[in-house]
Amino acid sequence: MKSKFKKIGIAGIGVLGITALLAGCGSGGSNGSSGGSGGSGSSNTANSNSGPTSQPVTLKVMGWNIAEGTLVSDEALFKKIHPNVSFNNVTVDSPPNTYTKYNAELAAGADVPDVMIVETSQAGSFLKKFPNSFLDLTSYMTPMKSDFAAAKWPALTMNGKIYGIPWDIGPALVFYRTDLFKQAGINPSSIKTWNDYIAAGQKLTQHFGGKVKMTTGSYANDGMFKLLMNEQGSYYFNQSGDITLTTPAAQTAVSIEKKMWDSGILMHVPSATGWNDTIKAFVNNQIASAIMGIWYVGTIEGSAPSQSGKWAVMPLPAVSAGGNTAANSGGSNLMISAHTQHPKTAEEFAQFCMTNSQALDISMKNGIYPSYLPYLKNSPLISQAQPFFGGQKVFQIASNEVPNITPANHTSDFTVAENYVDTALGQIFTNKSSISQGLSSAANKLAQETGRKISSQ
Repeated sequence: MKSKFKKIGIAGIGVLGITALLAGCGSGGSNGSSGGSGGSGSSNTANSNSGPTSQPVTLKVMGWNIAEGTLVSDEALFKKIHPNVSFNNVTVDSPPNTYTKYNAELAAGADVPDVMIVETSQAGSFLKKFPNSFLDLTSYMTPMKSDFAAAKWPALTMNGKIYGIPWDIGPALVFYRTDLFKQAGINPSSIKTWNDYIAAGQKLTQHFGGKVKMTTGSYANDGMFKLLMNEQGSYYFNQSGDITLTTPAAQTAVSIEKKMWDSGILMHVPSATGWNDTIKAFVNNQIASAIMGIWYVGTIEGSAPSQSGKWAVMPLPAVSAGGNTAANSGGSNLMISAHTQHPKTAEEFAQFCMTNSQALDISMKNGIYPSYLPYLKNSPLISQAQPFFGGQKVFQIASNEVPNITPANHTSDFTVAENYVDTALGQIFTNKSSISQGLSSAANKLAQETGRKISSQ
């Protein structure tokens, strides 16, 4: 059966400079030792309430475009079990605009949704900014914690307590054109490291006289940097919340991407238009690969139907031979208001959406790749061959990477860090700064603004 994985509004992070927001993306998160201030969530806990009532209940649920639409479809399934439950759905056009609404309502303490979709990268910020506003789900979620990808939990955990239920995850892959690789004499199985990928890109670029590049990139964008850091078991911050921008891992990550630019294998696209420009590039046969989360399946299928059978995927190249190939790009979660009048019903609904096989089938068909491990292991949709990708079991390949994704710690200062790193990368890749100077500058500015320590390891 043809995959129905779709492009989802804005969410996730496209790599090598493509800021493409996909249904619930952004990776990593904040944990208790990362420096969240004050209280974390609410003293109201899941097990302190009686079970779901049989009386009429209405839950307000808010999120963006297809992510919210997916929950609307889930609600129809849930109502078959709980016909007394109704839903007031608020659908916003994008994650940023959704967060604008959350911020206003949480600050006012009025009209706060019972159930909120929150990207993994933003969860820590909300927990820090609005202490006592999110329901403590520790007792409720601890028994099933091992059923979700380990990479999901840091974002939802603060001061040892859990404040959300994981939804999707975005294992990153290399999507590549088999026909263009073959014409250039490139054997994809020979690409084991990023150096191999760069060498293959040079061979391909030379073969096509510069008319076809290996992939796209934007100067001031941290997408690739984050993947390379995550692949090395690192991120912007270590598990203590210290800044890691001057560590060997950071130096290596930027060095690899700088080599990509210097080798001439990248087609430059501006950050502001990188998403659409990259789609145009592969539709017009101007690039031979894209480094993206699994959610990119639907974007390729929907944008270039005539290229069916000409695409395949492979795990990310490793930083060094035999090294890790897993990294995450994207993800979202459900968080519940601490002041909901119906905590048990909200909890049961959120868990249903994240664990019920029929509900997760809906997620899959809408381009939202679940982080619930029993589903990844047992669902026919995961193990199904994809004709568009030459019969590859694309979702199974992605699933194989999930257990090896290192949990990333964005902390509540993720957005601040991204801004400084984007600026530094723009300077480095246009030869206005050395790698060490650029990273040191970003680390120092981030430390000054946030009060965090700079780690050397």
